[in-house]
Amino acid sequence: MSAFSCSLADIRPDSIKTEITGDQFKKGREILDRSLAAHGGAERWQQAGPVAVKFTDEWPGFLNRTLFMPWPENPMDATIYLLPHKDDARIVYRKGKDMGHFMGIQHWIPYTGKASPEAPVADIAAADVELHPADEDIKFWVPTLNYFLQLPYRIGEADVVAYAGERKLDGRVFQLVFVSWVRAEPQEMVDQYLLWIEKKTGYIEYATYTVRDMGGFVTGTMHYSDFEEQDGLVIARKQAVVDSPEQPGEPLHRLSIEEIEFNADLPETLFYPRPDRQDSKY
Repeated sequence: MSAFSCSLADIRPDSIKTEITGDQFKKGREILDRSLAAHGGAERWQQAGPVAVKFTDEWPGFLNRTLFMPWPENPMDATIYLLPHKDDARIVYRKGKDMGHFMGIQHWIPYTGKASPEAPVADIAAADVELHPADEDIKFWVPTLNYFLQLPYRIGEADVVAYAGERKLDGRVFQLVFVSWVRAEPQEMVDQYLLWIEKKTGYIEYATYTVRDMGGFVTGTMHYSDFEEQDGLVIARKQAVVDSPEQPGEPLHRLSIEEIEFNADLPETLFYPRPDRQDSKY
């Protein structure tokens, strides 16, 4: 993540800062729709849930680990259980001294708990949870990790879309598409995204974004790579947060997906351990 000023970051390219024309919207939506299809499509993703993703997350920089890392140790091996197109999710630590501990979000209420090490998922779902309505770290990290795993399938939900030109990188051509919600201009509680979509494949390889939850000036770029097809869905097995596509610098963290299970046999209580409790995001 990068910080450049104390004002709201604005990642709109100059070509769309004055206005978004009808042609820019139409072409941006067409490219975004093609990208969604290249990744397998929203309907196939919806039908793939629930989803269990085993991953390893490594934070190489000492300062970044100290300031931002959400894990008790580095690298962290964990499993995230998620529902397509939803923010509710649970992350369970798979190794280390905190093996069996978990954190999650249900209806925007953070919670934590602990199950027996290597417990079956039914036991994890049945484990006692402690609600933490004021825990902003969990409220940020669980939905954020979840969203970036789902981004190729969810980013099309945006209602502000604009084609922003082409760029060449490493000898390849990328089509840039800007997306946001409500309006294109910077907003205090709404993020902007600038997608770098590889022209030949249609895959989203870079997603530059703002992080309003961490301050209006914070930006970063998710670099997606090592794409693999599984059951008709194309997933990036490696996801690294860098400064920018053209000047990546040292990654903030590198997430590597080890295994994905679609249509996992997961009880609803895994996602909603206290279904009587809910809150809003803000």
